[in-house]
Amino acid sequence: MPAAPGVVLEGNTLLVTGEVDALNAPALRRQGEELIETAPGSGLTVDLAGLATASSVLLSLLLCWQRAGVARDLSLSFTGASADLAELARLNGVAAVLPGFKTPGQTAP
Repeated sequence: MPAAPGVVLEGNTLLVTGEVDALNAPALRRQGEELIETAPGSGLTVDLAGLATASSVLLSLLLCWQRAGVARDLSLSFTGASADLAELARLNGVAAVLPGFKTPGQTAP
C-alpha cells in the first residue's frame, strides 16, 4: 500500500513525505502553500528526503510552492531530492529554478 503523502512545517523546514500522485497532489499543494504562507523568516528549506516518488506531478507541485514562496518574498531551497527526481527536473529544464537541485556531475550550491 502506498505511503500517504504529507507535509509539515518544523521551524524553517518543510518536510515532505510519502507518495505523491495526480490524485493527492492538489490537496498537498494547497497544504504546502498554506504552510509557506505562515512560515517564519525569509528562507525555507523544503526537505524531499522522505518522498517515495519522482514524477512530473511532483515537479509541478514543487514549482507551485516555489512560486508561492516568491509571491511572499520567501526564499525556498530544496534538499534531499532523489537522483531520479533530480534527473527528471534536469530533463524537464526546471532544475535551475528549483534551488538546491543538482544534476549528475554537479554539486548543489
